[in-house]
Amino acid sequence: MRVKLMFVWLMVMALGFVVSCSKDETGPEAEIKLNPSNFNISVKELTYNSAEIQWTASLISDKSKIVYDVYLNDELKAKNLENLSYRFEELEAVTTYNLEVIAKSTYDTQVIVSYDITTKDTPSPGAIALKMDELSTDQIKVSWANSDPTQTLSYAIYLDDVLKAENLTVSTFTFSELEGNKLYHIKLVGKNEFNKTVESKLDLTTNDYADPSDFTLSVESVTGNGAKIVWGSSESENLTYRVLLNTVEHAKDLKVLEFEFKSLTYNTQYIATVVATNEHGKTKSKQIEFTTLEAGGPADFKIFVDNISQESALIRWETTGDKAEVIGYKVFVNGFFKGEAFSDNQLLVDRLEAGKVYKLKIEARNAYNKTLEKTTEFSTLEPASLSDFTVSAQDVEQTSALLTWTECVASDGSKVTYDVYYENGLIAKRGLEERQYQASELRAGKEYTYKIEARSEKVLLPRTHTISFTTKAYEVPGEFELKVQDITTSQAKVIWTNSELPSGGEITYEAYLNDIAYTYNASGNAFVFKNLKAETNYTARIVAKSQNNTTNEQTIGFTTKAEAIPEVQLSVANVGIRSFELNWMLTESPSYDSYELFLDGKSIKAGYFLTYTFSDMQSNTSYKLKVLGKRAGKTYQKEIEVKTLAYPEALDFDMVIHPKSYNQLEVDLNDFHEKNRDRFDDFSDMTFEAYLNEVKKAWGKDVTSKIVTNLEELTHYNFQLIIKYADGTIALEKNTDFTTPANKAPVWTKDLKIKQTGFSFLELENNFATDSDDSNLVYTYYVNGTPLQMNINYGGNTRGTGQIESGVNTNDNSILLTHLESNKEYSFYIEARDPLGKIGRSNTIQFRTSVDAKETFDIMAAIETNVKRVGPRWAKMGEVSSMEEIRINWTIDGVKMERGQYIDPSKIVELGGDHSLVLDYSPFLKENPDASLSFTVLIKWIKKEALEQSESIQIVIQE
Repeated sequence: MRVKLMFVWLMVMALGFVVSCSKDETGPEAEIKLNPSNFNISVKELTYNSAEIQWTASLISDKSKIVYDVYLNDELKAKNLENLSYRFEELEAVTTYNLEVIAKSTYDTQVIVSYDITTKDTPSPGAIALKMDELSTDQIKVSWANSDPTQTLSYAIYLDDVLKAENLTVSTFTFSELEGNKLYHIKLVGKNEFNKTVESKLDLTTNDYADPSDFTLSVESVTGNGAKIVWGSSESENLTYRVLLNTVEHAKDLKVLEFEFKSLTYNTQYIATVVATNEHGKTKSKQIEFTTLEAGGPADFKIFVDNISQESALIRWETTGDKAEVIGYKVFVNGFFKGEAFSDNQLLVDRLEAGKVYKLKIEARNAYNKTLEKTTEFSTLEPASLSDFTVSAQDVEQTSALLTWTECVASDGSKVTYDVYYENGLIAKRGLEERQYQASELRAGKEYTYKIEARSEKVLLPRTHTISFTTKAYEVPGEFELKVQDITTSQAKVIWTNSELPSGGEITYEAYLNDIAYTYNASGNAFVFKNLKAETNYTARIVAKSQNNTTNEQTIGFTTKAEAIPEVQLSVANVGIRSFELNWMLTESPSYDSYELFLDGKSIKAGYFLTYTFSDMQSNTSYKLKVLGKRAGKTYQKEIEVKTLAYPEALDFDMVIHPKSYNQLEVDLNDFHEKNRDRFDDFSDMTFEAYLNEVKKAWGKDVTSKIVTNLEELTHYNFQLIIKYADGTIALEKNTDFTTPANKAPVWTKDLKIKQTGFSFLELENNFATDSDDSNLVYTYYVNGTPLQMNINYGGNTRGTGQIESGVNTNDNSILLTHLESNKEYSFYIEARDPLGKIGRSNTIQFRTSVDAKETFDIMAAIETNVKRVGPRWAKMGEVSSMEEIRINWTIDGVKMERGQYIDPSKIVELGGDHSLVLDYSPFLKENPDASLSFTVLIKWIKKEALEQSESIQIVIQE
């Protein structure tokens, strides 16, 4: 832009002035050039195609003349203006323009002010009001008015989104040939000269058509199954007629004025409807009611019931009148429909219940749907039954019994058999003809229930009886007494007297302890229970049992004796400052009891052990120890008190504080180590806590010196150091006060010196500033008083009047400033800034770049044959050692790789008067056999005073 060019011009002028001064220090005093002051731009008027701007005056100290140049998007629009405004015409709407106003003085100095404006949009048309003027069944006339008379519009009009007319200049329009009673959507679109549009919409419904005129309707004649209707209407209307009976259509599109209904039902009320329709589909209807004549009923008849059984009966009837006029008979039994007869006057009714009374109804119906009902009753035959009987139990023993019963007789004389069931419902015997059953394999002394069921093939339901009895019981062993003898900690002996059966017989004994069986055959009226627990309650049970498994039992309780409680002995060994050892043993064996160890009432370990070493204890502290033993559920314990040794008293020392700079200090603790070396073998167990103005600082163990950072200049601090033993007790505590010094700006120890200059670059001997606190400094490079980039740490990459070459300025040898203009005066200096913003400035280098000596040379593509290699070739332009960089940019299948490839200049070979670089790309083609390979070659090097580079060339290889 204009600003950048002007900035370059100013830099050149300033550099030339500085260089001219430096070349001849004894010459006349340099001319002083005055600069115009800054000024402000504002918009006075802005439209869609024009803009008028104004600005405040730019002043100069000697009040000399100021003139102005005006640029629009870098195009000069006015030159040497003296007034403070300018008007732009023929602009584009809604477009942003960059304005520059340059104030120029008679000293060839100037100041530039930029300003952006955006033109307004073209005007939109005003609203249009659309209204209805006339409305009928087939026409709509509309008109409209424009709210903005300053704009001339053309109009397009639509009906139901169909364009009807366009480019209208009038303000009215008529739609014709429309349908009556229909909704239409009208849209009017107005357009101005800028193609801006406005719409107006109107929805209208055309008038409806007229209904047919009224007419008469009457019934001319009525019979039992038919009727005739007639109607009259206006002869001037073109009407058609539709006839309905009870909403069912019977005729349509009639032109005549009468209609006859046939096949109607006797004695039925009907509603006849006639609908007249005109040519526009409008209708008018009339209704009239009539009733058909009555019909006669069916002939009389008589009912007969024959062949009655337990489950069926034959129903008959005889007609006394004209049978032909009856078309059907329906039969109902107890209100349920059983069937219908048309030619046969009889019906078999089955699936009845025996011995039950039934109500019978027969309904006769004739052709005119007239009915006649007759009713009667009948009873089905009674069912066959079984007589009652009795059951008894005889000869009841311990395991058997005989069941007998009296005879059961069927009322119809049919054969009767008997089934026997167990009490659980299972069958014991089926189909017995004799009246007895032998029950066997029973259990003594138990109640049994049996069921006897009598059955006959002719009787639906059986007759049943049950009987219960109890078998005889076996003898039970007699009473006996128990005693307990010889009780110890682990066993006891139980003895008892004899138990006897009333009739004699053998008895055996079973022994149980706490309901657990110990033996099922205890002999000698005694049993010893072993492996018991000491001091435990037990219950012994002895069961006397006969051969028939009848039993009698007795119980007795006892408690085993308690074990003797042992005594434990404690001993303490190796008592130190923070540790000691505890040992214990028993006065008797065995000594494999489990133990639990307590320290000041808190359990710390449990298990099978006889010694424990306590560590990490507090120095000079008494502890209460307890050992708790456990044996057979019993506990025993022993307590002892132990006191640890005290630390030796630490000797005081002089704590040395060295404020190194304004933001850090060093604390020296070597004096503490030297004075206390004989008292402490190892300082690593000691901890150091440091506080700066009561804020804790990170420290460590066995520290001899410590640097504290992030202080503030000219600030008073209180430093506190607390040295603690390993157990946290304080050995020594030190306090001191100090004030940090003031921060000083960085100092440049040496001046910058020029190594060489070219037409576009400057190479300097690099130098760096120093700071009192060795903090990291930030360097800013200035060319002609303008910073290239802020916050550069020994290098960077900027674009502008100059550029610090990236990767060159990270060492202590040189600074390379490139992208300068040839044959131009420059000044260069560096500012070093510390973290607090203090700045130290280097000396200023004044220099002029050389005349442009750049040469451009062409690269020739030379591809070797029979091998997959390619290389560029160019005219020899100097020694290979002077080349700085070769870069290859690869593109594969049209996609550029993210990074290029750098080639070392040592790979360049000399071919006669040319240079060549051979590239081996076969590994790439091996991985990408179908790829199309292309690359760009660009060679750069420093030759004499010029930073030279070739024109780039792209080489494409298609395999």
